[in-house]
Amino acid sequence: MVPLYLCGTVGTTAVGAVDPLREIGEVAREFGVWFHVDAACAGSAAICPEFRRYFDGLETANSFSMNPHKWLLANMDCCCLWVRCTTKLIDSLSTKPEILQNTATEAGNVIDYKDWQIALSRRFRAMKLWVVIRRFGQANLMEHVRNDVDIAKHFEKLVAEDERFDLVVPRRLTLVCFKLRVDKNEGKKCREMNKKLLDSVNGSGKAFMTHAVVGGEFVLRFAVGGTLTEKQHVEATWKLVQEKASELLMTSWK
Repeated sequence: MVPLYLCGTVGTTAVGAVDPLREIGEVAREFGVWFHVDAACAGSAAICPEFRRYFDGLETANSFSMNPHKWLLANMDCCCLWVRCTTKLIDSLSTKPEILQNTATEAGNVIDYKDWQIALSRRFRAMKLWVVIRRFGQANLMEHVRNDVDIAKHFEKLVAEDERFDLVVPRRLTLVCFKLRVDKNEGKKCREMNKKLLDSVNGSGKAFMTHAVVGGEFVLRFAVGGTLTEKQHVEATWKLVQEKASELLMTSWK
C-alpha cells in the first residue's frame, strides 16, 4: 500500500485539539502525499488575527475545509473548500458525456462546478454565506467569534473554581472538556457518575451537552457557538451542572 492522503485537524471534534500543521505539511511534501486540513468548526476563528496561530503552517496544505454553518452564522449546510491546485481535483472528478458538452465550457468561459464534486447537480450553498457576510459584515462576524471565545473562557473559569470538577484538556477556542471528580477519579465509577451527570443535565431540558472519551475517561463537552448564546446562558448552564452534580453526589453517599 502507498499512502496518498494525509489529514491534519484544527479543532478535533472530541477535545478541540490542534495538529502541528507545519510539521505534518513538511512530511507530506517529502513523500508527495496530498495534505488536507480539516477545520470544520474552528476554521471560522481564522477571521480573527489573534486566533490564526492555530493555523500556523496552513500554507503547506493542498486543501482546506471549514463549515460556516458550525460557527459563522450560516444555516445548515454550508461547507467551504479551498484547493491549491484545482486541475488535480477536476481531473479526478470531471465527467464529460456528450449530453453535457457546450461551447462555454469548452472555451473555458465558465467554471463548471459539476467537475468539482461527485454529484452532477449542486445547490446554491454559496448564497447563504454571501447573505451572512453582507448582513453582518467582517467586523460583526469577528465580534461574534471573539464573544463566544470569551464566554467559553468564563465557563472554563467557573469549572476551575469548583474543586469537585477537573478540566480534562486545555481549552482552545470555545470547547471546554471537564468531568466530575469521583473517588479519586477511579475507573468505572467515575465514568458512570459522569454519564449520569450528563444524562441528568440533558434530561432537564434546560441545556444540552455531549461527551467524549479521553484516555479512557468519560468527559463532558461544553461548546459555545449558538447564534444567540450570551454569558447569562452559560452561567445558568453551569448552575444547572452544579445542582445536578450535588444531587448525584448526595445520592452516591447514601
